[in-house]
Amino acid sequence: MKETEEVSKRNKVKKVAVAVVVAVLVLLGATGALRDLVLSTGWFDSPPPTEISGPFITDEIRAIPLSDNTGEVIRLGDFDGQVLHLTYWASWCTTCRQTNPTIETLSRTLSHRDDISFLLLSMDNVQESALQYLERGRFTIPNTFPEGPLPAPLQGRGIPTTYVIDKSGQIVYRHTGYANYATRAFQEWIEQVADRGD
Repeated sequence: MKETEEVSKRNKVKKVAVAVVVAVLVLLGATGALRDLVLSTGWFDSPPPTEISGPFITDEIRAIPLSDNTGEVIRLGDFDGQVLHLTYWASWCTTCRQTNPTIETLSRTLSHRDDISFLLLSMDNVQESALQYLERGRFTIPNTFPEGPLPAPLQGRGIPTTYVIDKSGQIVYRHTGYANYATRAFQEWIEQVADRGD
């Protein structure tokens, strides 16, 4: 009986500790070093993402022009032979503002991998709004703007929408809405996707 009470008491303490951490994150906006520190504990890790067998990116899709922040043209074909983490977003989208920092964290964690690339695709009508947001957030991930309509396999129903395209050009992950990409589970999964393409 006494042992059961002790276990119950420890569980209550754990719940209170987690509630305090969550409250601090909410109050401080979960930004910067504090967010990274809390996420690095692994407390909020989720299971690996659900992999899909989506369509392959065709040569036509690979050739679609996207403009980067300087006006230079980037094409999805530039990432052939790499795993590409592609996210549609907009500066006015609150969920995007919560998701993008976790993508930046993952990108920095995997910066040693030259076979995994990250690309943001801004849906902002006013490009300056996107550029200001990226500059304030000190994002290092390349950002692009579509120069026309996007093809069916890459038409998300909302933003943010993230795709992971493997080295063979197949979409193996698609998610719309908030996600924490800075988890160990996601990092390990995307590295496994890259490793099996070698």
